[in-house]
Amino acid sequence: MTITLYNKTRVPFSGSITATVSGRGRRVGDPVSVSVLSLAPGSTTTTELSFRFSTANWQGYFINLIAADKNGHQIDQEAGAFDISSDWWTYPRQCWVVGTYMNWGAWKPRFFGTPKQDLHSLNAYKCNNLQFYNMLYRWHQPWIDKTSWVNGDGENISTDLIKRHVAAAKSLRMGTLIYIPLYAANVGIAPNFTQDESGVQLNWAMFTSACGTKCTISNIWKFNKNIGYMNPNNHNWQIYWRHQAALMRSHFGFDGIFVDTYGTISTPLWDWSGNRIIMDTAYSSFLKTVQGYVNGPMVLNPAGSYNEQDLVQSGREAYHFTERWNNSSDIGNFGAFLSKAYQVWGWANRTPNNIGLDWDMGMNKTLAASSSCSINGGSTACTFNTPGVLYQEAADLATGAHHAWIVDGQQNAGDGARFISNDDFPIGNMLSPKADMVQGEYDYQNFGVAYEKLLRLNVRASSSAAPSITSGATGSTTAQAGSVWMFQNYRSGFDILHLLNYQQMSASSFNDVNDNAANAEAPTTTGALGIKMYVGGGTLGDLYTASPDVNHGAPVKLTYATGSDSSGRYITFTLPSLKFWDMVWLEDGVASSDYGVP
Repeated sequence: MTITLYNKTRVPFSGSITATVSGRGRRVGDPVSVSVLSLAPGSTTTTELSFRFSTANWQGYFINLIAADKNGHQIDQEAGAFDISSDWWTYPRQCWVVGTYMNWGAWKPRFFGTPKQDLHSLNAYKCNNLQFYNMLYRWHQPWIDKTSWVNGDGENISTDLIKRHVAAAKSLRMGTLIYIPLYAANVGIAPNFTQDESGVQLNWAMFTSACGTKCTISNIWKFNKNIGYMNPNNHNWQIYWRHQAALMRSHFGFDGIFVDTYGTISTPLWDWSGNRIIMDTAYSSFLKTVQGYVNGPMVLNPAGSYNEQDLVQSGREAYHFTERWNNSSDIGNFGAFLSKAYQVWGWANRTPNNIGLDWDMGMNKTLAASSSCSINGGSTACTFNTPGVLYQEAADLATGAHHAWIVDGQQNAGDGARFISNDDFPIGNMLSPKADMVQGEYDYQNFGVAYEKLLRLNVRASSSAAPSITSGATGSTTAQAGSVWMFQNYRSGFDILHLLNYQQMSASSFNDVNDNAANAEAPTTTGALGIKMYVGGGTLGDLYTASPDVNHGAPVKLTYATGSDSSGRYITFTLPSLKFWDMVWLEDGVASSDYGVP
């Protein structure tokens, strides 16, 4: 583990950095320390900590980091985490690469470093696979034999920068996926696809009327003035598309393909023969045709719930990525995150590891679009609203998903990455994060890795009776404004309880999971909470709690009492406090679990 030290005190620092490793609350091995001889005020240095311990596959480890002076007094505390996995799709944590653009057209983002610098920044936020966004010559013709090209959005792309980013990603063991739309073709930039000798044919398109062989390019259904839709059910288009995707892989060394869609198709469309196009199985049949030829992992973004079940049940995705949309058709409030996770896991039903989840959602989008913000030419230095960000991070992680919204580059010096504050795509001028958000986002991403096996792998709704808060707060097993949402999961060997604090949340904020206007209020940290938690039928062991809001996620062992009533066996215990989110886990038949003692 590489650690950067920045001395923000007024005196030279001499002392040590000590790391203690734990897995599911239990310490692993002996603490590891490194000495720091003298670090001047305002100076930085890097150091490395080396660990050696027996690990299990698909398991996360928490690293507690303590900086102490030469007398052994604690000066600071931070945290790290290890994801010990043989792949990057069991626990997908996708982030974006856009730093291969030499000129951005209408957009003016700033502060990109070298590929190595920017990908180390993403690595610090625990990104493990990268979407290389819109580095295509044209949507239907991604590859052209040049050292650079201007894409369909007017951005200049460097092939050298693409290759350097891919190399940097591979050195960090990150997966690399090249963005290619499912059905997009150039219609509005001369020459259009019928005149550029790419081989794409007009009769492969989707048309707005049953004009048949009399259709022209003007009859094609369009996403915007430059992008027209090809028919994803058309076999010739599928064959053409897979060849183009393979070209991009072979020239740049991408691991696989990120297939994008533009979401729900609600208007009637027709093919060249005048037949209505049926999209019910379009995504799964498309992947079935192209996947063997492309010969690499593929992810397809359905952009919401449209055709989501068929896509998941096809078994063709490396993991399940989608733009989750903040409306009643998809994610209408914070409780919908859990419903959606259970639904997707039920559809996939994969063994031995169920499907990984990654949700793309921008934050504070109404604020980011304001003309008063300096990023849009105004006079106000607008920033993300940290409480809104952490409410969503807590809901995403607690319900088993990763929040995909981090992009390479620096917003301000030292921020470490850019965060999406628009409609869920990683270009444009983004809001700037404040220091508390940077720390909070890091703690939440780190927590998601350290406890990944309790959060994301083969968990399901508990069959035990519902938990309750007996003192200190108002609890509810239904997510709602004005109370603490409690839900309980089970995985082999563990009862897992999540508590999310919505006591100070307004009804409007509860339905605005993106915190679009950036006005969500932070919760008030509670005092001690009395908890009653019904448990399974195994041998009970140790009880732990951890929160990314407390000591950067360090685990705490709790005491408990047991009892039983007409609803079953239960334990009672005291939870020290609750701010945004606490997780509690009880060993319950752990001896027969796949999550053994670390």
